[in-house]
Amino acid sequence: MDSHEIDKLGEEIYDNYKPLFDSDDLCLLSTMRYDPSLSETEPTSASSLNKSNFFLFDEHYHRLKFTVDYFKRQKNTNLTFNLSDTDFLRKIIYTIESSGTNLHAALKIRILLSMIGKLKIELHETPERKNLLDGILDPANSPLWDVYKDPEFTVSSPLTSFKTTSRDHYTQARSRCLPSLRPGCEEVLLQNPQGNATEGSITNFAIRKNDTWITPPLSTGCLCGVMRHFLLRKGYLEEAVIPMASISTGDELLLFNGIMGVIRAKVK
Repeated sequence: MDSHEIDKLGEEIYDNYKPLFDSDDLCLLSTMRYDPSLSETEPTSASSLNKSNFFLFDEHYHRLKFTVDYFKRQKNTNLTFNLSDTDFLRKIIYTIESSGTNLHAALKIRILLSMIGKLKIELHETPERKNLLDGILDPANSPLWDVYKDPEFTVSSPLTSFKTTSRDHYTQARSRCLPSLRPGCEEVLLQNPQGNATEGSITNFAIRKNDTWITPPLSTGCLCGVMRHFLLRKGYLEEAVIPMASISTGDELLLFNGIMGVIRAKVK
């Protein structure tokens, strides 16, 4: 696609998503992992929970604050999020306590913030992972996922850069590309109109080039994922543009997010 076509697509996307910010249905979204094994001593009651039980808590909190600030500046919304990190943690712990959930099971915590600043917290059980970083190891001990390249373009917008409940573009990519041969172990790899790989539908990704794991920069339109930020900060990854055409069948990838950590995958 030439630059004129890309600009036109961008304008169409903007016109389509702009009304969403006045909708009660759109929420900013963050999905955080609770795991009893993350603390030195496994919690026995809600009162014994602490920040260490919530994987990448600080990254989730700061991303939510940053996302709110972005939408307030760019979209002129009434969105507010004034909780301190301590109060935010208390709300999550209170939700767990009042739900009576099993503290010995890992949870996916869905944190939803509406465009008028209403906070909702949902709890869902999630599979156990003994080592959330085992995908980085050589040899890796994580399950191997199958990845399929989406031949169609996904135009970058705030709905790809930031995590929200508006996910039709991801759902459509999954419907186009995933064969459902291994449900729960399949991912689709998206590309932007420039032909550069951006992210998976539920993960960020990296590919190994010259013994270095490379992940696309945020300028490609990929999600500013909390696990991505952590891995970059710790020096496990470097950023570079990755043309989709440079990714071949059989290539090994890392897939990562704040719920499952890091796993290995292979391009089909």
